[in-house]
Amino acid sequence: MKIAVISDTHKLINKVLHSLRNMENLDLIIHLGDYAKDAREIEKAMNIETICVRGNGDYLDKDVDLEKVLEIYNKKIFLTHGHNYDVKNGVSKLFYRAKELECDVVLFGHTHMSTILEYENILILNPGSPEEPSSVSKGSIGLLEISENDVKSEIIIL
Repeated sequence: MKIAVISDTHKLINKVLHSLRNMENLDLIIHLGDYAKDAREIEKAMNIETICVRGNGDYLDKDVDLEKVLEIYNKKIFLTHGHNYDVKNGVSKLFYRAKELECDVVLFGHTHMSTILEYENILILNPGSPEEPSSVSKGSIGLLEISENDVKSEIIIL
């Protein structure tokens, strides 16, 4: 399964849509918050299921979950924006929450900085922000490819 991972679009989705339209065989889009309304626009434009969690900038979108756990090919994936886990000061709280939930993959945003890490067989991915990256990052999105035997990840610079 090929999954695009997006976060922190902040109403700026043109680069994202352009990149997604150039991806082949995309099965799912995950939006990690800030702004949940962008996820709905992306889903409509791409006609691909888009799963979203709420970020700190989505305080009016009470109908959107703060966290979710998905299971794809027996891999558990924890979705969160990350602001409730103090991710601007590291990923340890996020990592321990993933362990508690017995997840294989953690997807988070909030820092606007793309990151791929692996600790104790838990993949931790932040796709960054496509239009408003941190000062040490470039505009980006993430890509996950999950099969029955493997999880591959990459950051795509826009």
